[in-house]
Amino acid sequence: MALHHYPTRFLLVSAASSFLLLASTVAVGIYLNSERTRTDAELGENIGSRRAAVGLEETLAVLVALRTQGVQEVSPIHHRIHQQIEEIRRFADKDAERDLAKNIDASFERYLALDPSSKSEATIQLRDDTLPAAHRLREFNSREVLESERQHQASVGLFAWGFVAVGTLGSIAGLVLGYGLARAFRRAVDSLLVQVQGASDLLGQELATVRVDRVGSDGIEKLVERVGEVVRTLQQREREVHRAERLAAVGQLAAGVAHEIRNPLTSVQLLVQTARKDSAAGLDSNDLALIESELGRIEQSLRMFIDYARPAKPLRESCDLVLVIRDTLNLTRTRTEQQKVAVSFEPVGPVLCFADPRQIRQVVMNLVLNALDAMPAGGTLEVHTQATTNGVRLRVCDTGKGIPPEILPRLFEPFATDKDTGLGLGLVVSKRIVEDHNGTISGSNRPEGGAGFEFELPR
Repeated sequence: MALHHYPTRFLLVSAASSFLLLASTVAVGIYLNSERTRTDAELGENIGSRRAAVGLEETLAVLVALRTQGVQEVSPIHHRIHQQIEEIRRFADKDAERDLAKNIDASFERYLALDPSSKSEATIQLRDDTLPAAHRLREFNSREVLESERQHQASVGLFAWGFVAVGTLGSIAGLVLGYGLARAFRRAVDSLLVQVQGASDLLGQELATVRVDRVGSDGIEKLVERVGEVVRTLQQREREVHRAERLAAVGQLAAGVAHEIRNPLTSVQLLVQTARKDSAAGLDSNDLALIESELGRIEQSLRMFIDYARPAKPLRESCDLVLVIRDTLNLTRTRTEQQKVAVSFEPVGPVLCFADPRQIRQVVMNLVLNALDAMPAGGTLEVHTQATTNGVRLRVCDTGKGIPPEILPRLFEPFATDKDTGLGLGLVVSKRIVEDHNGTISGSNRPEGGAGFEFELPR
């Protein structure tokens, strides 16, 4: 029997029952989702706290080892420990955890208050007080992680059974409301109105409204055809935009290469033309030196372009980063002396890594040359190396004018340069080499003036 033949009272009762079942289903779903969200957040917080505690304990162990070996320059380690303590404080959400964080902070401040030249007292303070405090925090967070995992598993089980209940309630509500919803859907589809306003805005033109007055194969096919046409138009526009961007990049690169090659070629042409006009004078040693220098500029520009367009795969081997830096500084010694730039590089010992020494030398050379370009009238070039827990770190600093604000956000993008000469590809190639070695590189302005570049390679 059709539903409209039922008495009106039965329809009202059925509608009320369906509404109650739907409300119950929604309430159960909201409660289960809130429980899952709460346990997920608590587990994530505890995992983050434990990770921060483990990192602090490892850093303190490195500091103890460095102090035991007599290393005096440990300020970067101090700075990292302060950051890790702040991270632990942000994660701390329990009184016991806050007390442990305070104990660690107080113990580390006592260590900092000691005389830096007193190696034994500082080492004892770190080893017997600060490091055990960090160990207790890690154990506390490990227990909290285990408890959160247990609660999370219980929540997942409750969530699964809750979904069974929600499915059952939803099925019952669907059976009761199915016929009414089907009729409502029928009335809605009978007068279907589709506005393609979003696509109209993207295409920059007004698109006709697609209207299906009646449910039938012709109306639906018309709708599908119109929407498909809009999608194809959007895809074509997107392909055109990408092609235009690629052509613009190629044109910019070609213009840069042409500029870098045209200037030295002009100098060579002038010298050759002068020699041809005055064949008796010929070319003296200064002219030949200038020609050789200009041809070297052309070769360097082409090599940079090739490195950018076709990067070579690293051939890794065990190498000493200190030797790579010394070789680079020896190659640039003449220029540093001409510019009256003082070089500061005082390694405490070998810094071993597994990398391609030729490519790493290229990165160091790019950073050193950039630093020298920033100090044409003299200054100080500082190079620092450090063996970290997970790898090695190198930092190159200068006392020049620093990185312009408009260049800083695009530092490692192609053609981002404020120099009169150069393609702006040196840092791009350096970043690619470092990332091929699974490392990271960054650059910034120093508070005391000048710029600093740092890259880190894993062991």
